[in-house]
Amino acid sequence: MNRPAIPQHSVPATPRRLALACAALFAAASTATAASAELASPAVLEPQAPAGGTADAAPMDQVTVVGSRARNRTVFDSTVPIDRFGAREVGNALASGDVGAALQNLSPSINFPRIESSGASDSVRGIQLRGLAPDQVLVLVNGKRRHASALLDTESSFAGTVPVDINAIPANAIGHIEILRDGAGAQYGSDAVAGVINIVLKKARSGGAASVGYGANHTDFQPTGRTLTDGRTRTASADYGVALGEAGYLRFGAETRRRSPTERAGPSDAAWTSWNATPADMALDGQVLFKSGDAKQDNGSAFYNALLPLAPGVDAYSFATLNKRKSDGSAWFRFPGDPANVPAIYPNGYRPVTHGDKTDASLVAGLRFERGAWRLDLSARQGSDKFEYGLSNSVNASLGAQSPTSFHLAGFRFRQGALNLDATRELALGLPAPLSVALGAEYLRETYRSSAGDAASYAAGPFTDAPPGAQAGPGLRPADTFDGGRHVVSVYADAESELTARLLVGAAARYSDYSDFGSASTGKLSARYKLADDFLLRGAVSNSFRAPALAQTGFRFATLNFNADGSGLQTAALLPAADPLARAFGAQQLKPEKSTNVSLGLAWRPAAATSATLDAYRIRIRDRITRSSDLQSGAVTAYLAAQGRQDIQSVAFLANLLDTSTRGVDAVLNHELPAAGGKLNLSAALNVNKTTLESVRRSSDALAKIDPGLSLLADTSLFRIRHASPKSKLILGADWQGGAWGVQAKATRFGALKDFVFDEEAPLVDGVNAQHFGAAWSVDLEAQFKLNRQLTLSAGGNNIFDRYPERVRQTNAATYGGALPYNFINPLGVNGAYFYGKLTYTF
Repeated sequence: MNRPAIPQHSVPATPRRLALACAALFAAASTATAASAELASPAVLEPQAPAGGTADAAPMDQVTVVGSRARNRTVFDSTVPIDRFGAREVGNALASGDVGAALQNLSPSINFPRIESSGASDSVRGIQLRGLAPDQVLVLVNGKRRHASALLDTESSFAGTVPVDINAIPANAIGHIEILRDGAGAQYGSDAVAGVINIVLKKARSGGAASVGYGANHTDFQPTGRTLTDGRTRTASADYGVALGEAGYLRFGAETRRRSPTERAGPSDAAWTSWNATPADMALDGQVLFKSGDAKQDNGSAFYNALLPLAPGVDAYSFATLNKRKSDGSAWFRFPGDPANVPAIYPNGYRPVTHGDKTDASLVAGLRFERGAWRLDLSARQGSDKFEYGLSNSVNASLGAQSPTSFHLAGFRFRQGALNLDATRELALGLPAPLSVALGAEYLRETYRSSAGDAASYAAGPFTDAPPGAQAGPGLRPADTFDGGRHVVSVYADAESELTARLLVGAAARYSDYSDFGSASTGKLSARYKLADDFLLRGAVSNSFRAPALAQTGFRFATLNFNADGSGLQTAALLPAADPLARAFGAQQLKPEKSTNVSLGLAWRPAAATSATLDAYRIRIRDRITRSSDLQSGAVTAYLAAQGRQDIQSVAFLANLLDTSTRGVDAVLNHELPAAGGKLNLSAALNVNKTTLESVRRSSDALAKIDPGLSLLADTSLFRIRHASPKSKLILGADWQGGAWGVQAKATRFGALKDFVFDEEAPLVDGVNAQHFGAAWSVDLEAQFKLNRQLTLSAGGNNIFDRYPERVRQTNAATYGGALPYNFINPLGVNGAYFYGKLTYTF
């Protein structure tokens, strides 16, 4: 088994070190308690919702859990920009059931790119905050860190990242969502580079709800001239609350969602697309052979959220989520005459179907209590993500007619367990407000393991003129599996107070020690100054870090992808940086990404029903981890053959190759007014951002020995980092409620972007043949009608005007012989309009 090396300068973390950290924390608490004769406050560390209510306060007056550990800090008073989306807003955004899609619907700072026909990435999609990578945003649930996915993204615009699978959180469990749009590594640790998303679970003490829903895409698809109805989605969910004592609660529920696939591929030009244009290949000319669109998915989820008062000032709490998901994706079509085909098995060619079987579970339990003047929170959490990857309708052509057609390719499992101790209090120091102090310590243990596929999935059979291994694979070999783990010990301190009646200042510091790469220290200073009671300036400067995920240090897999000029497909191996073959091409041990974040903004509330915010930011990231280019050439092929690796044609690995800078502006406007006998809330939110490359490390001495003409990062690899995310996003919303009726309308404008195309006649942009894709609008509409006090009917649509992104240049090279008429990276997606209905019963 391969295990990550432990640097000599690093001191391994142990439970004993956590005990020492906790002892130091309690010593500091005792000293501070003796120095102050002041304090009496409840032991609740987060605001509690009314017993049965879900009503939200005015948007700028809402209390936030994330961003500040001071009690009763509101969104308006915060030193950094925070969005809070209540139960009604979240519920309206969850039409499709995807939490990631809901976040994109809610916030202009978030995008949820759709990947299709990309193997395992059909199963897990990450979100982007402020145009950065999916693993550069931290996700919390009830203020506790959420574990990452076991699956490394191999083929999206941010290949090499390991996102949190946010869609594994049950949609019907969500009470409200908070988004901190600022670097927060000093407060929350690794990954909080772009910001933090905190998902707060429902906690109502009584009552419940059950709902059933149905939706489908209905679209006029121009590339085939057909009207399509697909993507049929059936949902059912229920949740219920039980009172525990006078203030406790148990909220639990479950949901199921089944979605059929969508198909948005165009007819193929067989003469261009097939390998050698045999008569059997040409018989398929003009047919839709490839797959583009959403994968088939079956989802089942369950959750609970509980608080149990044990004694005055002592509360036990626990919450858990479980998600089971099966996804069927698609790989490239193999024509009958393709060398990867066995005509005796597939006389008419075949398109492999990928299968992802995913289990995601999380459990948190803790105790909140008082010790003197301190409010303490002692908690333990365990999270795991398991992914089994398989294939059907495939073949290992090197085995000939004896090949199986279904394969298990690999298994990946990530586990994360932690113990946390957090302590907060207020100190009276003669300031206009008490000094809010927070101290904390954490011990974290992570493990990552991969398992091999079936022997037939990676075998090199007797037919040497055919590619070895399963098509859309090959599977993971036993010699290439990984079994590793690490320990992390962290301590932090956080303080915040109003130094004057108008000036609020906050400071935070954190120290983390990782057993596999050493230590990291982060800090943050923030301030808010009230020019008037309803007009304030705010700003922050901080540094954060993102530790390499265990999956990034141990993940390996092979995928079928385009060769250098897009004229054909080849097997590309993604190797761990520690692999000897990767080292031969210049790979080095991964280092943590380090970032600095500067923000400056203002918030204005000219009236009780009106608020406006404007925030500018700059995020500089050093040693950014990215996937190298697929290193391929005649010299590489010869070198791989000499190493006995004829099964692959190119090599790639993860490395710290980039320094980037992202600059942007967020603007949010809300206004509420009476209208038509009800209440109308109008909103407008805008994000504008741009990422530039400050430094790129393209060469290595090792690579130069194999082929001096190759670069670790080709222009195409860099292109998407700079251009593949919209430079702007605007959301205009209107929400009216009156009597038995409710209506919401939302228009979203995704700004222009660029992507490379395999078309030598396309314009050159930054040295790459590329296409500019103009801005795209999407309009969503939903209406609710209360049939009676308990029964509500909802109906609506997303993208109701059936808009698509701008089409790819209509050439065979750009569309892969007409098969892929749309570029998949546009957040608008390629599915067209989606219409749905839902019936909800409350009790």
